[in-house]
Amino acid sequence: MAEQEKQNRNTLTLLLLLLITSIGVNIYQWKTHSTEIVEHGTQVDSLMNANGEIDRELASVGMELEKYRGIAGNLDTLLNDAKDKIAVQEQKIRNIMSSEKDKSKLNAKLKVELENLRKLRDEYLEQIDSLMAENQKLKNENAGLNSTVTNLNEQKNLLEGKVATASQLKVEYVKIASFKKRGNGKYTESVLAKRTNKLESCFTLMDNKVAGAGDKMIYLVITEPTGKTLMGYTKAQFTDADGKQVDATSCIKVTYTGEKQDLCLAFENDERILAPGTYIINVYAENVLVHQSNYILK
Repeated sequence: MAEQEKQNRNTLTLLLLLLITSIGVNIYQWKTHSTEIVEHGTQVDSLMNANGEIDRELASVGMELEKYRGIAGNLDTLLNDAKDKIAVQEQKIRNIMSSEKDKSKLNAKLKVELENLRKLRDEYLEQIDSLMAENQKLKNENAGLNSTVTNLNEQKNLLEGKVATASQLKVEYVKIASFKKRGNGKYTESVLAKRTNKLESCFTLMDNKVAGAGDKMIYLVITEPTGKTLMGYTKAQFTDADGKQVDATSCIKVTYTGEKQDLCLAFENDERILAPGTYIINVYAENVLVHQSNYILK
């Protein structure tokens, strides 16, 4: 009986030892597994952090370069080249991240490639700066050339204006008179509108060595008090310097030699149709108004 109890105690002790051993093994395995989970989680976190840093760096580099797009054609060409090289660098980094399993080696390689990416960015920024400076220099030079051309054009226009002014014909010594026609056909001066048949303007076409010699058209335009142009026997129409069509009271073609010429132009009518009031007398030489004065018929 005592032997049986002793055997039972030994069996119980063995079972307890086995149980304790099993529990210890389970605890060890649980701790080892937990450590592996933590380490794996840390690796995953590190990888995610690395991915995030790389994405941010790539986006930053791209944005920093792309903000110069559209300024000039040569800059856009350079940016296209930079974009291609950055894409190559990005793919290289992605390949390293997917193939390298050793954490320390991965970090070292990523650090190198990120530094290469930043160097690539700095190199292109340097080229962009140089191109922009060159473009600005060319822009300034073009502005200077445009200014020079503008000044030359202004001087040319000024000279042409001076030549045109110098060559413009002029009239002086203008005398206006009104006449009545007698029964014998002769004219005598009159100041009464109801007795006037003729309104005449005589003047001297001045000498001008700059104006070209040749045929010149001289026009007389008399405007009556109502604003209507008096139309005489030698009706004419011309375009003035402002491009406006003008009815002329009378006109004459003269052969100009550059010397003075005395001329007379007039309105004539056998009927006495003139009303009292102020008449405007305009003289045009080659379509340009060269004299204006008023004449009153009572």
